[in-house]
Amino acid sequence: MRKLSTAMALIGGPPVVFLDEPTTGMDPKARRALWNCILSVIKEGRSVVLTSHSMEECEALCTRMAIMVNGRFRCLGSVQHLKSRFGDGYTIILRVSGLDPDLGPVVRFIEAELPGSTLKERHRNMLQYQLPSSLTSLARIFSLLANNKELLHIEDYSVSQTTLDQVFVNFAKDQSDEDHLKDMSVNRKEAVVDISQLDSFLQDDKAKETFV
Repeated sequence: MRKLSTAMALIGGPPVVFLDEPTTGMDPKARRALWNCILSVIKEGRSVVLTSHSMEECEALCTRMAIMVNGRFRCLGSVQHLKSRFGDGYTIILRVSGLDPDLGPVVRFIEAELPGSTLKERHRNMLQYQLPSSLTSLARIFSLLANNKELLHIEDYSVSQTTLDQVFVNFAKDQSDEDHLKDMSVNRKEAVVDISQLDSFLQDDKAKETFV
């Protein structure tokens, strides 16, 4: 820990620690060492608030996350909450056996049994679909694929939830220079922070975290 100046600042520090992009420019080994240091500080009872563009870092360290677009909070909650609420649902990847297989039967099967699914990619023997999680359950998807795997000559398949990177990208699409300029103070020498915007965000039912 003494090898990292950031880590030294955390030892015996205040109950709340603020870190701004703490691992920027670090190699993987040093980054992992700092992550372990931060986690040990959290276990001691301190709270750590950090900013980061690395979704891998957020998943490793954060219990709650907020995403900002154009200087405004757009969501707040646990990693799983953000994936479930703001993600694109499930990604289904199917691989059909054979050198030049006929993908038609599989396409017709997915369209019939999983309505609402969108074909994102189609290659020689691979199909990738996106399916909103509100339309079905993981159990039903796995059951359909397992029961029809041999009939459709499916070599292998995978079903995954939207990644945190995809959630971040979906929010980042709303970023625009025009909106950013509107938020800037007329007097460029003076930075203005409207606390009421934060209050209204926290009171918005659409932004509230789901409690389990």
